[in-house]
Amino acid sequence: MILIGLTGGTGGGKSAVSEILEQNGGLILDADKLARKVVEKGEPAYLEIKEHFGEGIFDANGDLIRKKLGDIVFNDPKELEFLNKCTHKYIAELTKKELAEADPDKYRFVVFDAPQLIESGMDKMCDKIWVVTADEEVRIKRIMERDSITRQQAQSRIDSQLKLEDFEKVADRIIFNNGSLEELKEQVEDVLSDIKD
Repeated sequence: MILIGLTGGTGGGKSAVSEILEQNGGLILDADKLARKVVEKGEPAYLEIKEHFGEGIFDANGDLIRKKLGDIVFNDPKELEFLNKCTHKYIAELTKKELAEADPDKYRFVVFDAPQLIESGMDKMCDKIWVVTADEEVRIKRIMERDSITRQQAQSRIDSQLKLEDFEKVADRIIFNNGSLEELKEQVEDVLSDIKD
């Protein structure tokens, strides 16, 4: 089964592309969902995060408050680097496990949807790298709406990530998502026709 690494900066529209790929017979491995699993109470990444950041980012039940952690790491490159190093190794392990369990008769291809695909080195596992992007202004509006945050917070999230030229160096295909969902669907299905049997 071919493994497509799907990546791109926040607000580009990876989730929408993932949904289209799933509708076309793909198994989606979502790094964000896997990241939530690895920071669940008692997991090794949870314990490392607690030791590093302290109690202030956890609620009364001991659950991680993702927004508080986000406010810290998106404003401090060193803290973001720590968090990424801490979680990426566990996400890679979980991804390999899920790949090994994937049924090749059920799925035509596998998509690893990962915003930090390149930074984590997990792009090396993939057969193809697809990058989803949009104009910065479009991305800012999407992030503000999606996460109910200010323009400045949205901008700092974009600034903390790789730029398009960094993605272009490794991308097999770039999907521009500035238009409607229909236009995106058409573009994704066109790109997908290259790898379908």
